[in-house]
Amino acid sequence: MAENQPERPFQVLLSEGAVQDLNRMRDAAAAEAKQYPNDKSPANNANRTLYKGVLRELQDLESGSSKGHHVLGAHKGLGDGRDIVVSKIGDGTGKPNHRLTFREIPGRNAGGKDARDVIAIGPRHASENNAYQQTAMRLGRSADQSLPHLDRFGEAQVGSGGKAHQRNPVLDANRAIAHAFDGQTPLSGSRPLSESGFGSRGSSGGAKQAGKQAGRQTNPNPQRGE
Repeated sequence: MAENQPERPFQVLLSEGAVQDLNRMRDAAAAEAKQYPNDKSPANNANRTLYKGVLRELQDLESGSSKGHHVLGAHKGLGDGRDIVVSKIGDGTGKPNHRLTFREIPGRNAGGKDARDVIAIGPRHASENNAYQQTAMRLGRSADQSLPHLDRFGEAQVGSGGKAHQRNPVLDANRAIAHAFDGQTPLSGSRPLSESGFGSRGSSGGAKQAGKQAGRQTNPNPQRGE
């Protein structure tokens, strides 16, 4: 008899672009595992560490144990991201060098359960197509335009600094505002994590299952890669 999975407070949705991002990461992790099957050095495990870190973050977003790291805010050159939340993810070679961006979506606009719609997953500092540029492009937002309908999220430019106890109230306020905003809807084409090929087709635990699959597919000698 199958074990009952605990109900999770959020569903994770993946935009079409985020699915492409994950496919690239999975392919890179698999290629690295084939090239360096027994090498445990951080440099030669970076792609595997990154991919498994992304899957862990998706699981934590689904379970509610993660609420992201900080609100992006409005910054010149990055577009108006006052409704966008950023998670930091590393590849084990230094400070977290990749970013996952998502928006909080009220359940009434996402099939009944509050959702976290993942927009982009990618490097922070790439000269082209970094995670922030991809986020603005996929949302159809100009890099330098302020959006009046996002004024409800506040005028302050929110940074990534500060301790968790300083950032968490901002994240909680962002989620409350997003859930009260009827205009906060998933990107067209977004689909549940469990239906994306990165997890089970069950109603919950999709990212956890995907993490198990990744460990089998990409590394015959898995390491935690914290």
